[in-house]
Amino acid sequence: MNRRSVRAVRTVEEKLLPSRVLFFGVFLGLFCGLIFIWGLGDIPFYTKGQPREATVVWEIYHNGDWVLPLRNGHIIPSKPPLFHWLGTSAALALGQLSEFSIRFPSALLALLGVLLTYRVGVVLWGVEAGLVAGLTLATSFEWVRAATTARVDMTLTFFMVAAFFSFWSMYRKQRACPEPGRRVGWLEALGFSCLLGLATLAKGPIGAALPGLVIGVFLCVKRDLLFVRHLHLAMGGLLFLLIAGSWYALALWQGGEEFFYKQIMKENIDRFLWSGSAGAGHVHPFYYFIPNLFLGMAPWSFFFPPLFYFLYQCRQDWTEKNFTYLIVWIVTIFVFYSISSSKRTVYILPIYPAIALLLGAWWQELRRGEIDLPPGFLALLKAAGAVCCGVIGLAMLGVIAQAGGFDPLGLIRPFLHPKDQSNLPMFTGIVADHPGAFAGWFLGVGGALVLLVWGLRRQSWDRVFGGLVVFTTSIFLLINHVIQPTLAAARTFRPFMGRVVERVGEQSLFFFRSFDSGALYYSGRRIPFYFPPTTPKTSYFILLWEEEWERLQADGLADQLHISDTSKGTGPKGNHRLHLVEVPASLELPPWEDDLKGLIRKDAM
Repeated sequence: MNRRSVRAVRTVEEKLLPSRVLFFGVFLGLFCGLIFIWGLGDIPFYTKGQPREATVVWEIYHNGDWVLPLRNGHIIPSKPPLFHWLGTSAALALGQLSEFSIRFPSALLALLGVLLTYRVGVVLWGVEAGLVAGLTLATSFEWVRAATTARVDMTLTFFMVAAFFSFWSMYRKQRACPEPGRRVGWLEALGFSCLLGLATLAKGPIGAALPGLVIGVFLCVKRDLLFVRHLHLAMGGLLFLLIAGSWYALALWQGGEEFFYKQIMKENIDRFLWSGSAGAGHVHPFYYFIPNLFLGMAPWSFFFPPLFYFLYQCRQDWTEKNFTYLIVWIVTIFVFYSISSSKRTVYILPIYPAIALLLGAWWQELRRGEIDLPPGFLALLKAAGAVCCGVIGLAMLGVIAQAGGFDPLGLIRPFLHPKDQSNLPMFTGIVADHPGAFAGWFLGVGGALVLLVWGLRRQSWDRVFGGLVVFTTSIFLLINHVIQPTLAAARTFRPFMGRVVERVGEQSLFFFRSFDSGALYYSGRRIPFYFPPTTPKTSYFILLWEEEWERLQADGLADQLHISDTSKGTGPKGNHRLHLVEVPASLELPPWEDDLKGLIRKDAM
């Protein structure tokens, strides 16, 4: 029996073992819960993006503004509301609005995305390929970061990926039984349209446009454009308009021209074409995603060279191996966003499941000995494993050095972005502050290194994979429960705003030449901007940055004011604190001199 026959038999045998499929599915769900959900609400908001979305959820939860919730009562949000609806629903189900309830939709959808990827891998190639794909996706840095973050990106990614898989399922079923006159069932087609509508409600028209582009390119490659007639476009288009179009119509009716410019023009057209001149931000060169994809999928990206070699060697069998669609999916999205002016690492998150599936299929064939191992390919494979060993070894040496009183982080300072350089001092002595956590991490990573070296020496690829899973899991647990809390404690305004709420009580509170979404969220109220005509006749309070206080001192006004409290947290950028200042009723401060819209625009970027 040849290799192809053996592979077919094994695949059939695995598909006949639903208990095994269910067992590993439950295992993956619990594993994702460990990384994505455990401790999800323990870390306060300390970045710029998360509390920005949290304030939108706050408006829905407290004021019932489900169609177009206005941040702080007047700021149109930058994104459609699906993520915010899910966050509000979680808060209502749990009975309280919290960091956990707001982050929970991202974590849940990330978990479901892993299970969906696992299921597709099982259907296409078998349990082992699906499990490897699921674990690879679940332990990719960018996926974990999006899963534990209160932002819209994971919501968009999940529904986009679900739409990709939905189309693929319809295409494979129809082409497997191409009977004359047979069309894809209308329920499947409507399900596909529903997913496109939900993806659009997650982050805008890109949720439907990008899957449409990928599918169009794939059908062109297959020379099968007539397949679109199987998608029931008339009924599907109506459903799409009902789901996404109805909200856009209502939001446009409420928000008018400002909504149209902010959510449609700026967030889509301007970001793609003219982000630099339009002020949308995130401008990077065309090659930006090459290193960032490598970092976002590390350590699995170390195996990209042998994976590319494998794909090139079997290029004639891509259709038979179910690789063509995945490769078109990856390349189309990667090129699309590389052309775009505005770039963020999370933009290419929808290609991660496709890459994980290719890795899963390849790794299964590798472990089963179904791949020829010429010297060049084996050298690439061992080099990738050696790089992984080197990274693990350096990490362990770094921990040992810091435990011994040295500062190994100083060695990498010149290679970091200035913002990252400013974070290093707060991690000096972190090993001594958390000896138990780092001891457990050291044991886990040490075990991973042993497995990895053992597997490489014996060419036991299941041990190599197991070692990398242990290593990545240890890293993420350390980040979630030690590194991030340390960073959050230095940046968040949660303790400060708790004291502000207690001190201010029912008195008036204003932002003065300042604005911060974290401070707004943790105030539990709307905080208007200061304008002299709107100030009360009694004493009131203002929130301002410490540098603005210095400007008031230079103007000779500080002697008439009283600083009631100062934040310990230094804000999202880590470079300035907030003052709470009491202003007597008899004093009128200078009017706002800065561009309010410009300040809010910076907060939205």
